[in-house]
Amino acid sequence: MMRNIFLRAKYPGLTFLLSFAVLFYFFHTVLLAPNDYLFAPGGDGIKNYYTYLFHAKHDTEFWNFTGMNYPYYEHIVYTDAHPLLSYVIKFLGLQQFGIGILNFLMLLSYPVASVFLYLILRHYKVSVVWAVAAAIAITYLSPQLGRLMGHFSLAYAFAIPGMWWLLLKCRHGNSQLWAIISFLYLSCFFMTHPYLGMILVMLCLLFWFIAYLYNRSSWKTSAGFVAMQVVLPLVIFRVMVFITDTHVNRIDDPSGFFLLYGNWKSVLVPHSGPLSGLGPAMGLEMPAWESWAYVGFASILFFLYSLGYLIYDRKALPVKLIFKHELFMFFIAAFAMLLFSFCFPFKYEWMRWITDYVGTLKQFRALGRFAWIFYYVFTLGSIVTLFHIYKREGKRTLIATFFFVGVAFTLIEGHEDIGDVQEKITAQHNSFKEEHLSKDMKELVQYVEENDYDAFIFLPFFHYSSESIMILGEDQSVFDAYMLSYHSGLPMMNCMASRLSLTESIKFNNLFSPAFMEKEIVYDLPTNHKIALITNQDPLNDNETRMVSVHTKEFGNETYTLYPFDTEAWNNPSSYQEVLRKRDSARHKITENWKSSDPNVWFYYNSWNDKLSEGLKGKGGYNSTKRGFDLIWESSTENMDTGKYEVSFWFNHALDRADLLTITELYYKDDQHPGWVDTYELKESNVVLRQWLRAEMEFTVNQNVDSVKVFVLGNESRKPYAVDELLVRKATGADLFSTGKIGGQEYIIYNNFWLKDDAFRNK
Repeated sequence: MMRNIFLRAKYPGLTFLLSFAVLFYFFHTVLLAPNDYLFAPGGDGIKNYYTYLFHAKHDTEFWNFTGMNYPYYEHIVYTDAHPLLSYVIKFLGLQQFGIGILNFLMLLSYPVASVFLYLILRHYKVSVVWAVAAAIAITYLSPQLGRLMGHFSLAYAFAIPGMWWLLLKCRHGNSQLWAIISFLYLSCFFMTHPYLGMILVMLCLLFWFIAYLYNRSSWKTSAGFVAMQVVLPLVIFRVMVFITDTHVNRIDDPSGFFLLYGNWKSVLVPHSGPLSGLGPAMGLEMPAWESWAYVGFASILFFLYSLGYLIYDRKALPVKLIFKHELFMFFIAAFAMLLFSFCFPFKYEWMRWITDYVGTLKQFRALGRFAWIFYYVFTLGSIVTLFHIYKREGKRTLIATFFFVGVAFTLIEGHEDIGDVQEKITAQHNSFKEEHLSKDMKELVQYVEENDYDAFIFLPFFHYSSESIMILGEDQSVFDAYMLSYHSGLPMMNCMASRLSLTESIKFNNLFSPAFMEKEIVYDLPTNHKIALITNQDPLNDNETRMVSVHTKEFGNETYTLYPFDTEAWNNPSSYQEVLRKRDSARHKITENWKSSDPNVWFYYNSWNDKLSEGLKGKGGYNSTKRGFDLIWESSTENMDTGKYEVSFWFNHALDRADLLTITELYYKDDQHPGWVDTYELKESNVVLRQWLRAEMEFTVNQNVDSVKVFVLGNESRKPYAVDELLVRKATGADLFSTGKIGGQEYIIYNNFWLKDDAFRNK
């Protein structure tokens, strides 16, 4: 028995060792010291390290992540924290080796993928030598390789080949046993990254549906596997998230469905390697990198040669026989997934309505990832077909040479990508190890620990993404905040996660609103909390500078400064009361809507009450679609005095996300080119009122300015948007006042800011 096991494992083991040798050649630096490096010191990468390690070291509940979004915290699934692995290393007490374990597992997934690819090739009767060589070459051209630099939970190269192999075992082995194993396999990936779980589930669903179409009498078998491999893992995961998620008002229409999809260039045009200049030479523009799943030049040649041979010798090898082959079933499933990765047919205007009625579709973002299945099926399928032609032909040497040259060229094509990944993932030492922290960060960590702080706010502030509104911050502040939080165990009010509660995000954005606006988030902070306000050397914006200015410095070194956050100082009614005094002195009714202290004040106001969309005030607002430059206001400066002006309006982020740029452009009398004088990112607004957010820009009129225009720049998604309450006024002119009402709440409108008439009643 042991002899049989050894014989069966001999060649898969050889495949693993040879593949590991390739891995070691490129990544020996990391493999010899996996706990010493951060594969990605910024962006999603550093966040994914932080959430994974913080959860393992500091959290006490599996589903709740307490490192960010204080005081609300966040659900673990939305932080991309490798929940299952994080729990395992916590259970085993291996937190100090957490980075190394994660790094090693990601890299190890590549030789494991080679083994699964070898087993699949052997299942289709490819010879051992061919199978070993092909499996290794396909592994190291994998489109998942780039995920090692940030999207860690999507980097496991064995995921798709492993699922393919399990489907084969279900079809040809002990179906009940392998159905249970595949259910556990899928569940593990859902608890690693739900997106990867969904890719695998889609493969299972399509394959069993195609198997049913091939053999209608097998519907019970197909239905049983769909239940175990699609319905059960998906339902269990969704139910568990639903009953453990306490956060409300998450967006159900994430961005990316109509943006990050691929096309034929994603899979057929090389983006690196010796042929990378081919696309530019042909005038081809590559799609977004998220969609890349290049199958390799050799695989394309293998496919074309095999296709030509089958057409030439179609009598000896009937097409009908090919169509009945199991591998062709996988090809159909992979091709369907490829079309989906192209956003076909939903990207066409006449088919977009489907996504509005089938809401589940829009849960997917970066559709190009679904092309990964086609990558594995196409590359393996081309080799299986070529090998069987090789067995039928008399001139085997020529075909064998063709194959091995192709395998070698595939490794050459992958060499540049692998080298680029190797260089980047060894550039940063593991800052989660205390010895790699800077002296100033160590001092800061020690100070917050010794002075019993409960949480902190790090400036420049970052808080994203609710998909609609966000504050982006700076890369260094993001890194510093993660290091401080992990090493001190303190939660931060900053946050980077997916699909954050819009209700919570609004409160964080409004934390940086003008002094006369109430900061409602401070009432949600625990009683007697002690929060540190911390800055580094990154420049602060005006709102952040104002926040620092009302606080007293308590600690500082060359890099960091700490202030005890004072909610009374930051959420003070004095500025609001000053607005009330100004309102009481505004006795001149300028128009039906506005009052001012100056009867001759100049301003322009448009409420678009003749439009048929929902408005903030009045009967309607301006509505359009996101297609490009959209003019919402223009005016000659003939009747405008020289000086600085401000233009403001409100955007309805409930209709569609605030992923637009607003632009103010001046036109000149002396034939100068028009120039953008101010822009505003709507999604970063610090004044949000329910489903509306306020945009504000400035421009200066002088003797040379002829006219001014205000645009909204769309993103070609063709989704609807609406704005309302446009106000243009002289920045140094008299204040304007009006009143409004939303849902029974009365508001004072002050220079187009909407303030509750009972604001600060909680103080």
